[in-house]
Amino acid sequence: MTELFDIVGEDFFRPLTSLLKTIYVDCLNIIYESYRTELSYGADRDVLVAKLADYFESIATVDIQFEDETESLKDSKSKASTFLRKLKEYGWVEYDIGNDQKIRVIMPNYSVSMIQTLGSITSRKEMEYQSEISAIYSLLTNEELLSRPYVQVVKPVYDHTLALFTELKKLNTSIRKYIEEITSDKSAEEILDNFFTYHEEVGSKAYHRIKTNDNVSRFRNTIIRRLQDMLEDRERFELIVQGYMNIEGANDRDDATESVHGLIAETIDRFKSYDDIVDEIDRRHSKYIRNAVERAKFLLLNSNNAEGKISKILQYMACQFNRDEENNLTEDATDDICRIFSIFPQGFLSGESLKAIPISKKITDVDELAEGFVLTDEEREFRRLAIIEKNKNRFSKKNISAYVEELLEKKPTVRASEIEVASRRDMIRIIFIYLYGKEDKTGYMANNLEEVIEKEGFRFRDFEIKRRIR
Repeated sequence: MTELFDIVGEDFFRPLTSLLKTIYVDCLNIIYESYRTELSYGADRDVLVAKLADYFESIATVDIQFEDETESLKDSKSKASTFLRKLKEYGWVEYDIGNDQKIRVIMPNYSVSMIQTLGSITSRKEMEYQSEISAIYSLLTNEELLSRPYVQVVKPVYDHTLALFTELKKLNTSIRKYIEEITSDKSAEEILDNFFTYHEEVGSKAYHRIKTNDNVSRFRNTIIRRLQDMLEDRERFELIVQGYMNIEGANDRDDATESVHGLIAETIDRFKSYDDIVDEIDRRHSKYIRNAVERAKFLLLNSNNAEGKISKILQYMACQFNRDEENNLTEDATDDICRIFSIFPQGFLSGESLKAIPISKKITDVDELAEGFVLTDEEREFRRLAIIEKNKNRFSKKNISAYVEELLEKKPTVRASEIEVASRRDMIRIIFIYLYGKEDKTGYMANNLEEVIEKEGFRFRDFEIKRRIR
């Protein structure tokens, strides 16, 4: 197997690890776009230098000095020429002198592949699962392609399948990333921003598509059956093996037979495992929604009690202490500060204690209630009504759903901006309407709108509320 650095060279990755890596990447993108759109063999060096010089003019950089050079670059043209020369030294570009004696800049295949990969990371372009699964289905059901079954069917089907399931794994990983973010030390506002971003980038796009339009299950049985037919049809299988030997340059027929069988069997196994992958994605999606709602609920509803106030005080003090220069942390703390953090022994165990509370297995007699401890019917009714009233005021899914049902009683849709906001509690209710509306089990749905609303001192992005059609 050829070693990577035998192809790209030892210094190929140096631009991506240097202090000037951001500028290097920008220059590579400019060179790549010029090279890609050029109709001729390469891009004219003088034209490229001019484009790079325009780039340096636009970013208004200060003098640039490379680690291995003593001279500083001041003007934009010298910066452009030097960066281009450096990229040539590192193997990202090459020069070719034509018959007209003009220098043209060309990019090796590995350089183009690397830039395309870097671009795919930053662009966040999502795969259209439907196009991949349709391509696989069409290849396997088109009888005309079976004249050359390996190169026209088996190989492209395997490649499309690999790409499809790689994207599904990436979707699973991206949901995991959002779960990790909400468990970190974030404010309620940051969690809600994270929640909205999740639904824009994952929930309402990739996840929604695999559950609706791009559902692989509709084609899976036919795909698996066609692939199994290839394994069982001896004559066709031998034709596939021969095609593999011709295209891949294999000389040993037994090895080729084993490789072809492995490709087809792996493709079948991937489609059989589809339900397991989607189930895992479902679990992560539900976990994210649940965690985000609970975390936001905790932060929004516990800010005014004793625990919330103490937490705010400690967060504020920690923020102040982290400003080394402003607070002179190198000096001893004042006595007032030290008294706040006095350590004293705990005299009781609670449910949050690190030590498990021992469970007594000894059966003892139940103490009788003190005589005279009797509730009158009026007192009992009063306490019952108090509990009912307290439950009515909770932001539970049941209460929020009932409130939304009243909103939708006379019209099919309601915008969040139409809901009256007279207090902080009203705003919190709107937040929970949105959060619960993103869950599949509620009787309504919340769809994002672009307009940003400012109402009674609160600012939020509007959304539409409507009944969920099942």
